[in-house]
Amino acid sequence: MDRSLYEAAAIDGIKNRWQELWYVTLPAMKPQLMFGAVMQITQSFAVADISINLAGNPSVNYAGATVVTHLLDYGNTRFEMGYASAIATVLFLLMVGTNKLVQKILRRVGE
Repeated sequence: MDRSLYEAAAIDGIKNRWQELWYVTLPAMKPQLMFGAVMQITQSFAVADISINLAGNPSVNYAGATVVTHLLDYGNTRFEMGYASAIATVLFLLMVGTNKLVQKILRRVGE
């Protein structure tokens, strides 16, 4: 990052490294933080492959069940498309809500 931003911040009254982090560094990194957060949230809801590879589908006593494996079970195995659609809709809304929450938190950086 350009040192002139830190020098300007020092002239404007930034006194310590925490203020430098909060008011200079993190606001400059907002786009990267947003991209990383959205990608990580999306990947965290898609852990079905790991669960299936480790425990199988369906796992013994559903020990390795996740929301996505439950969705796959009802959509691809049992062909109960209405219930599977409801699960997918709730999962989608949960992901959108989580992304909105992260956006709201990241907007407050630097205020």
